[in-house]
Amino acid sequence: MWYLLSLHPEEEAKLHAELDAVLGGRVPTYDDLEKLSYTRMVIDEAMRLYPPAPMLTGRVARAADEICGRPVAKGTEIAILPWVVHRHRTLWEDPDRFDPQRFSPQRSTMRPRFAYLPFGGGPRICIGAQLALTEVSLLVATMAQRYRLKLVPRQDIVLLHRVTLRPRDGIRMQLEPRH
Repeated sequence: MWYLLSLHPEEEAKLHAELDAVLGGRVPTYDDLEKLSYTRMVIDEAMRLYPPAPMLTGRVARAADEICGRPVAKGTEIAILPWVVHRHRTLWEDPDRFDPQRFSPQRSTMRPRFAYLPFGGGPRICIGAQLALTEVSLLVATMAQRYRLKLVPRQDIVLLHRVTLRPRDGIRMQLEPRH
């Protein structure tokens, strides 16, 4: 998320404006989260582009079916790739662009149910998803109202797709106080 915001200063400015208006410099609480809608849109859009779990395995077809015109026999093991689904051109307009507004309430209602699944979906959704979203929202609100994170130039950022997604050598950022 910090990487994306450092590349999109206009989106970062909107995030800071919301934090200033809602929090006014105080520490955020759980009760503030519903008012931090743009903050949540930024988090969701970052997870769309860089899902925490880029591949979900261990799913088995309970009945014969068809996926994209291909037959799937009952008992077939299926892998779900949020990395691919989140960037699929039939599900997302301009899917490689960082656009937090695509998670606005108006645009979210038009999205198919399983087009966005950073924590999986259905009966096997991550049991910690709500806790993770609460924690990251409070952390982002706390950090972003105090600091800007600027990308250190000339880095070779290589992603590792393991159980979770991460940059191989990290991402170097400079921390700048906002006020």
